[in-house]
Amino acid sequence: MKEKNIKLVLAYNGSRFYGWQKQKDKITVQETIEKALKVITGEDIKINGCGRTDRGVHAISYVANFKTSSYLTSRQIKNALNANLFPYIFIKSAEVVSPEFHSRYSAKKKTYRYLIKTGEKNPFLNGLVCYVKEPIDIIRMKKAAAYFTGRHNFSAFQASGSSIRDTERTIYKITIKEERFTIDPEVKVISIEITADGFLYKMARNIVGTLIYAGLGKLPPEDIPELIVSCNRKKVPPTAHPEGLYLKKVVY
Repeated sequence: MKEKNIKLVLAYNGSRFYGWQKQKDKITVQETIEKALKVITGEDIKINGCGRTDRGVHAISYVANFKTSSYLTSRQIKNALNANLFPYIFIKSAEVVSPEFHSRYSAKKKTYRYLIKTGEKNPFLNGLVCYVKEPIDIIRMKKAAAYFTGRHNFSAFQASGSSIRDTERTIYKITIKEERFTIDPEVKVISIEITADGFLYKMARNIVGTLIYAGLGKLPPEDIPELIVSCNRKKVPPTAHPEGLYLKKVVY
């Protein structure tokens, strides 16, 4: 049968995975899906992901694609995958796309969402938010966030371990707001959403870590431009924990 290119949109809880990318002797999202595809199609399939998510990071609408010669329709593939992957991974949609489509290289924009819970912990939020004991000043966070928008060299916000040389990225928008947690409306969380044309390794979490420092009064918002132009990772505040991070949306 003629080979077809299948695009998947999926959600996953990253708590039990060592990130997206396949690793030796580790449970990852990529390997888990590839094993399920082997069972379903009988083929050794390599699936492409739209980006690299770390251990504990979640996804609301992650995009992946793979080539297959299976006779199964995209709907049948979706249903079969969900029968094998749920409850930690759920395929939201599956469709045949052009042969040229690549989930990573065809992407134009990505949005990451980060959730913070201040004060007391909540059992419903374990593994799903970043806990910060002290109160956070959202106004200070918003002032700091404004300095990140636009096109900059974000090498100071890239973690070690990446071979990428082009470290310029454009951040289109950062929104910060307080919202109520759906299961328990009395609980409030701080939501940070960052939309950019791409992200360096751990860039989103490093930006959030800096915004948290600004919100705690540990870093003047006006110091952000100096951190950016320094291109020095050692001058930037600690990386935010992975548990609160979600890949929310990818635009093509």
